[in-house]
Amino acid sequence: MLIDGGLPAPEPQVWVLDEDGVGRYRLDLGYRRRRIGIEYDGLSHLDRDRLRYDRDRANWLAAEGWTMRHFTDRDLYRRPAHIVTTIRALFP
Repeated sequence: MLIDGGLPAPEPQVWVLDEDGVGRYRLDLGYRRRRIGIEYDGLSHLDRDRLRYDRDRANWLAAEGWTMRHFTDRDLYRRPAHIVTTIRALFP
């Protein structure tokens, strides 16, 4: 969808490394050099413990300079153009 929308191909399953070079978090899709991450949030993200984990993760990634965008099934299946437009806006 992103490629069809004229964007460069994102890298799937991007590992973000900590200061020691150890993989800390894996993103669904990303543009590593631009530090843009793209996540699909399904039903598993509605659990309270998962929400806590997701918030810690989001805060850490933001502190490391990553710009994250999160999408759901509605975005993917009903508004794919919204995903493309949202990601395109992150490219200068």
